[in-house]
Amino acid sequence: MSEELKTIKELADELGISKKYLQNKISYEKKKQNLSIGNWKKISGKNTIVLSDKEQTLIKSWLNSLEDKQEDKADSLEDKQEDKADSLEDKQEDKADSLEDKQEDKADSLEDKQEDKADSLEDKQEDKADSLEDKQEDKADSLEDKQEDKEKSYLKERISVLEKFLDKEQTSNSELKKIIQQTQNLLDQQQRLALQDKKLLEEYKSEINELKALKMPREDMKDGSSIRGEAQEEIERLKAQLKLSEEERNKAKEKEPVKTESKKWWQLWK
Repeated sequence: MSEELKTIKELADELGISKKYLQNKISYEKKKQNLSIGNWKKISGKNTIVLSDKEQTLIKSWLNSLEDKQEDKADSLEDKQEDKADSLEDKQEDKADSLEDKQEDKADSLEDKQEDKADSLEDKQEDKADSLEDKQEDKADSLEDKQEDKEKSYLKERISVLEKFLDKEQTSNSELKKIIQQTQNLLDQQQRLALQDKKLLEEYKSEINELKALKMPREDMKDGSSIRGEAQEEIERLKAQLKLSEEERNKAKEKEPVKTESKKWWQLWK
């Protein structure tokens, strides 16, 4: 039969006395009788002193006399008082820790609110900058659409005049056919120029999107006016580039040979 080992706490609970009293009693008898009692053993990951059956019997014999029992009772009462004092001290420490935790939680909550407020303000500034860029893009798109509609309307009017003239005169003059062909070529050229302008506008939008995609450190982004200033400078540069393209297109129109032919046609009309 295997030996039943017990810890000092388990033996004290069995005898109905405090652990501290039992430890004191063992220490007293060990010194008095020059004995070695207890061995170290790892229990639940902790090194703990355990007592053999023989050591348990010896310890129980020390506690059998009436004198020992009276002393045990007095010591047990004292130990209980000490345990009560320790318990009260632990409660006070727990109360202090709880109060400290509440204060820390309150400070953390206040800090989180301040950070949320700062983030909200930063998000509003970013939304305002994005809204401004969207409006500028819409304005540029609207301007391009109006210019294209105006050019198409002008060319359609030219073609309509020529068609009416042909219907009225009922002529198949080759010169008029050339004029119509040249006018059609002009329409095709205008459409090509419109496509070039559209491509330029796409590049313009792409550069704006790249500008929007730039992410600066949060400390630098707190100044919303600096971001809007840089965006405005980039937009002005792109507008100047678009204007230069329109001027080049107008110069190309002025050099078209159709104008010479148109002049001859109008002379025939007179």
